[in-house]
Amino acid sequence: MKKRISRDLIIFIILIPIFLWVTFQLSSSMGNRLPSYSIVNKSKMGLSILNETLRSLNYPVGRSLGALTSENEGTVQIAVIGGSFNINEPKVKEWIGRGGTLIYLTNEKFPNIDYEVNPEINGSLSLYKYTMGRLIVANVDNLTNKALMKDTGNAYELFEIIHTYRDNGIYFNEAHLYSSSSSRSLWEAIPTKFKYIVYQIIMVLAAYIYYKGKGFGKPIPFYEEVERTENEYLYSAAALYRGAGAWDLMLDNYYKNFLKVINCSDEDWLEYWEMEKLPALDKAKGVYDFINNRKTKVKAKEYIQVVSTLEKLNKIFEKRREAYWKTLKKTK
Repeated sequence: MKKRISRDLIIFIILIPIFLWVTFQLSSSMGNRLPSYSIVNKSKMGLSILNETLRSLNYPVGRSLGALTSENEGTVQIAVIGGSFNINEPKVKEWIGRGGTLIYLTNEKFPNIDYEVNPEINGSLSLYKYTMGRLIVANVDNLTNKALMKDTGNAYELFEIIHTYRDNGIYFNEAHLYSSSSSRSLWEAIPTKFKYIVYQIIMVLAAYIYYKGKGFGKPIPFYEEVERTENEYLYSAAALYRGAGAWDLMLDNYYKNFLKVINCSDEDWLEYWEMEKLPALDKAKGVYDFINNRKTKVKAKEYIQVVSTLEKLNKIFEKRREAYWKTLKKTK
């Protein structure tokens, strides 16, 4: 048994990292459901490399999930096309007009920028001066993780613009990217480190249930009781007679069983009892007289007393029989 438990424990320990690896591979594949062009998306369509590069250069980069129009105009906001965001929305124009700086990343070849001003072209970038603010338009497909693995030229052009405004605070505004997918499940909202803890708890519970459950269904040895097998019918039948008030039938049931146990007939059992010098001879005579000289009307209490006496006589005989067998075994 110990060898089996040790083997199962080794298998269990091996399966834990495999299970966790498979689970988090699935979690990673599910992570692809994150919005494209998000800085938390580490897939080929995410912008995580751009964000992490700016952070590694100690630029004041952050992530904002608030509406663009509620942000401070003194900051630089980077907004990506998608979701509910509309670059030509009047509130967005007002925010830029009050002195805001917006870097708009779009995947359109000819984006519709309705600001009634001519842009200044700087490489792959389009720069709009709108009243007191600025709008910089860039192609987001040139800045994705996949694109940066091949070419960083376009990213460097954007970097030069960001460097100019680095003291203002730079924020990737992604509120609109998640507006259509705000109803995330509780599991998706749990951080990865807490998911590890949940998985470990599940594994421990599974192991506990497994080892405890191995004892279920084990065969239990049944030691047959001879006395119960011999008297089971007697007791059940007597209970029925007693319930029906048939006291005479109940007594007859016990009496027949008593004669069967001592292996004597109704006529000679008292003589046998006396000849064997068994104890409680007076009680045996009392039972014999009651059976053979029964009145026409007998109270229930009298029946119960006789039945109780028969039970005692049975036990006396059984003890004598057990003592006889023990003596016989010793002589052998």
